[in-house]
Amino acid sequence: MPNITIQTKKGDALKKAIFEAVEDKTLKTWEIRESKDDSYLLTHKPEQWADRALLEFLVSEEVLLIRTVTWRNHEEDLAAQNFFIGRFVEILLQHFGKYFINLKVNK
Repeated sequence: MPNITIQTKKGDALKKAIFEAVEDKTLKTWEIRESKDDSYLLTHKPEQWADRALLEFLVSEEVLLIRTVTWRNHEEDLAAQNFFIGRFVEILLQHFGKYFINLKVNK
């Protein structure tokens, strides 16, 4: 499954800034979803993409990993996952560049 590995010492701050930007509608085409385990995920808001994939955020000491996941009862949708990753790289570069040193897309 495709993912974005972001080299940063500010992983928690970056994750928080992303979710705040969704909440305040700066990122108006994204929506927050809550999973059964109380983790927060993002999905693309337009109907054609909504919930076809989700972005999960995992923070460690030097990395923020954003990976695509699906709901348990949904089939994996590689086209949606690729679309989400591509759109999100654009958002990271445009709005959040001050939070990271480098990012890499993995397929």
